[in-house]
Amino acid sequence: MLSKPSDYIDVGFKLELEEGLKKLFNSTAIIKMVPKGTIILRQGEMPTSLYYIHKGIVRGYYIDDAGNDVTKCFACETEFACAEGLLRSGESSFSIESLEDCICVIIPYDSIKQGMKKSNQMKVIFDNYIKKILVNTLNREKALLIKNALDRYIEFTKEHSSLESRINQAYIASYIGVRASSLSRIKRGMKIE
Repeated sequence: MLSKPSDYIDVGFKLELEEGLKKLFNSTAIIKMVPKGTIILRQGEMPTSLYYIHKGIVRGYYIDDAGNDVTKCFACETEFACAEGLLRSGESSFSIESLEDCICVIIPYDSIKQGMKKSNQMKVIFDNYIKKILVNTLNREKALLIKNALDRYIEFTKEHSSLESRINQAYIASYIGVRASSLSRIKRGMKIE
């Protein structure tokens, strides 16, 4: 039975957190049920905490000058959301909303920074996470710059196979850089071939 913040992290990462990290997380982090449709962070707000997603999906998105939202990223089980504040200070450049009911461990940035000063294990966890973000960003940038919409959709289905049936198709279309109607045509064309 998972009852403490450290329990969720142990299970998600399939590791045993060092005792000092357990104490730190259990004294500063909270476990929270986040209902579907909740805005976790608004573009322009100051982020203060990292969200570890135990269950559910969240979507990061930008709001353009015309008020439209453009999907930036998705995060689901065993992933983090709201990491931008760890990488740079200032207001959030995008919003984050829950697409499903989520169970999250909310960890204040100060606790993470404190843990990184004291624990090599914490440094390794976040170094690996930052590398994953960088690789995903580089792959997405390459896809948007040189691949056609069909190839971007196929790549999305390979990289996010467990998410496709759980996410609104309009968000997937936005993520791969097409309109929802174009994604429908792409999917119809794939069924014909």
